[in-house]
Amino acid sequence: MPRKIVKHSSTYEADHSKSKNFLMIKPKLCCPDYVSFHRLKGKNAVITSAQDRVGMAVAIAFAKEGANLILIYHHAKYEKSMLDLSNYLKSFGVQVTLMKSSTFDEYKCKKLFQQIFKKVGSIDLLINNFPINNKPEDNDSHYLLKKTDTLKIQSLFILGKICDEYMSNNGVVINTTSICAYSQPDQLVFYSAMKAAVKEYTKELHTMFEYYDKKLRVNGITTGFIWSDLIPEVLEDYETLPLHFKSLQPRHPYEIAPLFVFLASNESTIISGETLNATTKK
Repeated sequence: MPRKIVKHSSTYEADHSKSKNFLMIKPKLCCPDYVSFHRLKGKNAVITSAQDRVGMAVAIAFAKEGANLILIYHHAKYEKSMLDLSNYLKSFGVQVTLMKSSTFDEYKCKKLFQQIFKKVGSIDLLINNFPINNKPEDNDSHYLLKKTDTLKIQSLFILGKICDEYMSNNGVVINTTSICAYSQPDQLVFYSAMKAAVKEYTKELHTMFEYYDKKLRVNGITTGFIWSDLIPEVLEDYETLPLHFKSLQPRHPYEIAPLFVFLASNESTIISGETLNATTKK
């Protein structure tokens, strides 16, 4: 099928004007010159924490590639932004289903997937996107994980446990982790531990699928320094970060999305149990 350059003008294409504040750059969610090859046409993709900037960027790229989307968000405060995103995604001719639900509890998670299965049939793609936030206790302490962030890691194990019941043969699971999985700045030591758990779990889940002869692929993506609305909150003192972090080239969410498309498509059928690193240096 000939390639198609998708050009849509929308609020999701952030302006290119430079901010005076380094940490206040507006995250860009899509590229107006994105080239679509319909790699995911007709596939059903579930994206957790779809309200997150990376989740939204992946949803946009998947829609441009023809995937039908089931977007899961966890709180009513995201309802308006998710409705706006849904309307935008539908402009690409795909089906979009929004579901407000928690994946922290095994019973609720299984019920959620039963509802999805009943509505769209089998799931072809599962994107486990769990943004983990850090909460400062005081100015002199380490950043501590919120209780809900430990539940997000629990969600990863729950989804790994039940996904094969609802996913199609040759289905694909993609987990999102971070450069902090390899080494952490002092400000993000607990965050880094959680992201390292996601990376290791990706490899172990692949081993489990192979052992039980499951026809599923699981891979991960290690993102580098990605612009998000949370950066000013969780990295208040950017200048104190170690040199190997400050040397990373900051990226917008849309720049990571094509990696998800690649791992979700038939072009990557020989890759499983791996984590792709998107951590380009300046």
